[in-house]
Amino acid sequence: MSEKRFQFLLRCIRFDDIRGRDERTKVDKITHIRWVFEHFVDNCKNAYSVSEYITIDEKLQAFRGRCSFKMYIPNKPAKYGIKIFAVCDAINVYTSNLEIYAGVQPSGPFKLDNSASSVVKRLVQPIRNTGRNITTDNWFTSVPLAIDLFNNYKLTLVGTIRKNKRQLPIEFTSTKSRPIYTSYFGFSENKVTIVSYTYP
Repeated sequence: MSEKRFQFLLRCIRFDDIRGRDERTKVDKITHIRWVFEHFVDNCKNAYSVSEYITIDEKLQAFRGRCSFKMYIPNKPAKYGIKIFAVCDAINVYTSNLEIYAGVQPSGPFKLDNSASSVVKRLVQPIRNTGRNITTDNWFTSVPLAIDLFNNYKLTLVGTIRKNKRQLPIEFTSTKSRPIYTSYFGFSENKVTIVSYTYP
């Protein structure tokens, strides 16, 4: 088909029945695309088995249309869009699981806890008890999450952690008096290792 025809169809395409949409929106902000999005994610999970190393991060899908949960993140290339949490294979970059961040959903079956640890635990359900390793950035990483994943999900976690986390000992967060290019290592009985590295 011609590009003009394709652009016309793209503007008109809908993924749900407009009849009853107003009622569904009262309990689910992403009702417009939930059906097709969940089918896409199911196919991603069923089509491929990820390697032993995976990453969890967020992406901002560029979007400037009308949307109650559209976000503005100035340090992203697109700046405006829909935030999506993603589980990707660290070896070949295959995306195996996704979750749209819709903000605070109305009370009902789609209202979820949006804390970092809850997001991670929902995303790793398909690989639970498989012994895989997860890499996360400092928004997701915490010591309680690492312990919970190891004890209850049989998964290990590697990631950077913010200095303001309460579970970090003061020796690891106070670096002003330490020489640069030095490292402090901490080990706990529950198999957690922490490294604090000082750089200029």
